[in-house]
Amino acid sequence: MKETKEPWIYSDGRHYDLMLEDRGQTESGLEFYLQQARKYQGPVLELACGTGRITIPLAQEVSITGLDSSGAMLDHARLKAKEKGLDIEFIQGDMTNFELNKKFNLILMTGIAFAHLETREDVEGCLSCVKHHLTDDGRFIFDIFNPSLAILTRDSSEQFPHAEYPDPDGNGTVIITESNKYDSATQINKLQLHFKLGEREETHSVNMRMFFPQELDALLYYNGFEVEMKYGGYDGQPFDSDSGVQIVICKLR
Repeated sequence: MKETKEPWIYSDGRHYDLMLEDRGQTESGLEFYLQQARKYQGPVLELACGTGRITIPLAQEVSITGLDSSGAMLDHARLKAKEKGLDIEFIQGDMTNFELNKKFNLILMTGIAFAHLETREDVEGCLSCVKHHLTDDGRFIFDIFNPSLAILTRDSSEQFPHAEYPDPDGNGTVIITESNKYDSATQINKLQLHFKLGEREETHSVNMRMFFPQELDALLYYNGFEVEMKYGGYDGQPFDSDSGVQIVICKLR
C-alpha cells in the first residue's frame, strides 16, 4: 500500500464533501456560525474555508471572504457558489501569513482547522494575521478538539472506520479507515487515513496538533487576545472536562 502526499479528499472537493456528508458533518456548527454572523455582521473572513461548507451559507446573509491553501478545494467552492448565484471572493493563501488590505468584523476558523497549526511559529503567525485584519471591536471565533486521551492512546496498529461513500465518478464505494499515533512531546496526533476503492489503495498522513484547554487560553492571551466565551458544543452548552470540542469566541485585549 503506497503513501501519497495528497489524499482524494483534499485533491478533489467532491470527495471531501461526500466524506463530510457520510460523517454527518455537513451541517456541523453551521447554525452556530450563522448566529455569530448575524450578531457581528460583515465583513467576515473565513480561514481554511475548504469547499465553502460554511462560507457559502453565510454569504447569503453577510459579506464574506474565504481563504484556503488548496487550489483544488477553492475551485470546488467557486463552482458551488456559482451554482447558487453567489459572488464570493475566494483567495488562495497561507493562514499563517497573509495580507488582504482589509479589516473584518468577524474572522472564523471552522472544521477544527486550528489543529493544522503545528508549531508555536504557526500559531503566532496565524494569530498575528488575525489581529492585523480584525476591527477593534471584532471577534475571532474558532473550534478545536478538547484532546481525548482515550483516542490519543489507541493502539496505532488498529484501524477504525472513518467514512464510506459512493465514488463521485461512479467507480464503486470509497472506504476510509483511520489509525493514529500520538507524539506527546510535540502534541501532534499523526492520523493515518487508509483509502480503498476497488483494487486501488492509498494511505495518507494528516498531522493534527492537540491544544489542551489551559494551554490554548494562554496562547491566545500572550498573543493579544481575550477569551470572551468558550463553549463545549455548537448548541451553546458550557465547556467542561467532558466536552469533545472547544469553541472559542475571543476579542482583542
